[in-house]
Amino acid sequence: MSIDPDTLPHYFTAEGEAFLPSGLARNPWFANAVAGGPIAALIGHIVESAGFDPDFEICRLTIDILGIVPRAPLVPRIVPVRQGRQAQLHRIELLAADRLVAQAHVLLARHLDTPAFAAPQPHPAPDDVAEDNFLVGASMAGAIRTRPIMGRVREPGRGVSWMRMDGEVVAGVPASPFAKACLFADFGNGVGSATFAHEWSYANLDISIQFFRMPRGDWFLLDAFTEGAGNGHAVAQTVFADAEGVYAKGTQTIFVAAGQKLEKT
Repeated sequence: MSIDPDTLPHYFTAEGEAFLPSGLARNPWFANAVAGGPIAALIGHIVESAGFDPDFEICRLTIDILGIVPRAPLVPRIVPVRQGRQAQLHRIELLAADRLVAQAHVLLARHLDTPAFAAPQPHPAPDDVAEDNFLVGASMAGAIRTRPIMGRVREPGRGVSWMRMDGEVVAGVPASPFAKACLFADFGNGVGSATFAHEWSYANLDISIQFFRMPRGDWFLLDAFTEGAGNGHAVAQTVFADAEGVYAKGTQTIFVAAGQKLEKT
């Protein structure tokens, strides 16, 4: 499906200091709520726009979704937590009508030239994989494309797929590889789900990404699986790569509950 560059799909519109969610940001479980992926992508956009010290690099981003995030204007607030010589920590808050609905902590470390210990990336390059419909819904009106290698969203088992997003997180602002990587960090529990969606749902309560380096390019690989002890929660684990290799690893805490039919978006 081709995307008109003059009318790119987007998740949010900037209105003053607030971000207004579009219909594409809708949560599949709750019609008047925002999904985790767009929230993560918006936080990525806010982090990049914050003007942090350029001598420091992002090495960890954790996101906590504090209940249902309403489809209402979301106002960000950045709170410095630690301003050290070697590490900095900032809290990103998202508020809806002065109520805290999501927060993130971004950890930055001073850039130094050190030995590299590259993680293995055994999967084929994106150009060597045929494009196909790996996702069930959540395609951002055709802006998200996939090149699957293993598995399928909402089917049990490990899933591996290249993904690309050609839309915008905020209307009128080209989405960076970092913002896109934050979006796809929310997809791990769906790509590597452990159950059928109609039997058990597996909504994530948080997102944690440990960055080796910043992502590059247009295609992003997710290699994900989920493990749990049968006690109502589980952990989705994901390896993230671009065409140059692995750039991050991530986890999500999963709330497991009786399944329900999800609407396509």
